[in-house]
Amino acid sequence: MLCRMHLAPFASSSLATRLGTVRTLWPHAETIFTELQQEMEKAREFMSSFEQLLSSHGAAALERAPSTSATLTQGSGEGFSVCQDVKNFAPEQLSVKVVGRKVVLVGQKETQNVDEKGSFSYKYEVLKREWDVPEEVDAEALTCSLSKEGQLRIEAPRLALPAAPERNVPIQVSPAAPQPGPASEDGATNKAQV
Repeated sequence: MLCRMHLAPFASSSLATRLGTVRTLWPHAETIFTELQQEMEKAREFMSSFEQLLSSHGAAALERAPSTSATLTQGSGEGFSVCQDVKNFAPEQLSVKVVGRKVVLVGQKETQNVDEKGSFSYKYEVLKREWDVPEEVDAEALTCSLSKEGQLRIEAPRLALPAAPERNVPIQVSPAAPQPGPASEDGATNKAQV
């Protein structure tokens, strides 16, 4: 749809002075940039108000949110160890798999409630976490344990390096560098005599 701005003469152009009154279907660049600048300012104001809302209500929301923190420790002699908070899940709702060099934890929980008024509610929660297992860790020896506090610990020991058998390493003797001998001295004296 065209508006009056689309049909405005491009009076700022030097061509417009030669041609006289000319109408165009394209808006002036200043008009487009002014509108864009106004929209950007509105977006900045919205983001500012949204940040204020988050900062005022964010702390309360974080306190209500379920904790799914994970701690990953990989020491030089410890191997691989992960501790994940899964207190909202029963042991039968959790599964831990090793896929290649990744450990995958999946927790799924369904809750259905019907209150005295006949209202029905359904809640489905999913927890999925993945961790890369370092090359120096034995992924086949991975173990899991769940504490009473709801902390799932996934651990794997470092790979034991095979003991190297004892062997003798031969010593190679390189040939000695050529020493100047009597032949080169004779050649030098022959040159001096000539």
